[in-house]
Amino acid sequence: MTASVGGVDALVPAALEFRGVVKRFGSAIALDGVDLLVPQGRVTALIGPSGCGKPTLLRLCNGLLVPDGGSVRVEGAPLAADSLLGVRHRMGYVIQDGGLFPHLSAADNVTLLARHLGWSEDRTAARLAALAELVHLDSALLERFPRELSGGQAQRVALMRALMLEPAVLLLDEPMAALDPMIRSRLQDDLKLIFEQLEMTVLLVSHDLAEAAHLADELVLLRDGGIVQKGTASDLMRRPANEFVAAFVRAQRGVSLETP
Repeated sequence: MTASVGGVDALVPAALEFRGVVKRFGSAIALDGVDLLVPQGRVTALIGPSGCGKPTLLRLCNGLLVPDGGSVRVEGAPLAADSLLGVRHRMGYVIQDGGLFPHLSAADNVTLLARHLGWSEDRTAARLAALAELVHLDSALLERFPRELSGGQAQRVALMRALMLEPAVLLLDEPMAALDPMIRSRLQDDLKLIFEQLEMTVLLVSHDLAEAAHLADELVLLRDGGIVQKGTASDLMRRPANEFVAAFVRAQRGVSLETP
């Protein structure tokens, strides 16, 4: 399957596919017939107001949630119970607060799954060192426990853990939302460089249009469980599909419809 996406190269193979996806929580509809192709090797950002379905869509990718209707495909194959473990090993996942295990050191958090899978000590140590360099984390911090790390340091460790198995897809659920502005800005710049260096598929959730525009090739704006508009940041800013899109852009501090 190939994806033709507004604002980025057409005919790019799809890493993730959502076809008519419906998800309900009781009587509430979180996603209502969503169709979306996430291009391979690109960064796609899910944006929109609270309650629009962004984290739900993300959690369907790795089977943390199961759709009530429609289908989810990963690298062309349907996501199914018997393939779920293998799919998860090919995906990295970072949540808002990092989700580090408090009783493990940073190094042990990062290498936990690799050790469980029987990686050799040399291979594990080499990958750990390479990741610390990649995310610009002082290797001395790897011996600390999560409570001894700053918010930015903890998120870098969480990113290392997500990348440990060299996944094909990286899922990020507002990983910088709890950070102060200066730390958040530095991490955004570092993430952009990491994405460019790794050339991997990234699907991220953000409330922040400026952050999404900085990091992503394509933005997907959701509202009430459906997709309102897809495209580059410039598409949304210069050619909003409707008044909701224009209002969403205007509501973002420091962003205007004239921004290139």
